[in-house]
Amino acid sequence: MVIFRKRLKETRKKRKLTQEALGKGIYLSKNEVCAYERGSRCPPLETLIRIADFLEVDFLWLIGRELDCMIGEDKIVNLSKEDIKIIQELRKNEELYKRFLEDPERTIKQLSSSKYYS
Repeated sequence: MVIFRKRLKETRKKRKLTQEALGKGIYLSKNEVCAYERGSRCPPLETLIRIADFLEVDFLWLIGRELDCMIGEDKIVNLSKEDIKIIQELRKNEELYKRFLEDPERTIKQLSSSKYYS
């Protein structure tokens, strides 16, 4: 759980939260948050999910288990939460999504040179 305690502390600080503020946000004491960051305690799954939701991160990322997707027979690609969000939004526009599937490089060039990109 070394990755968890490191990511918890870094993400909390990035959000400019004290241990006490994080604890209040997820109904824990400052001491419990401190114990998780030190690695002397490991949160139960429901607490881990509350922490991740409050910090707006994926709980699998928080524990060091990024989402892996199989590509072909021998390639694995890690998708971040941001990557998944982009794909989800892109799929909402069926025409644009089809254009990306057919020729991603060309579609990006067209979008980059459009008035919307500038």
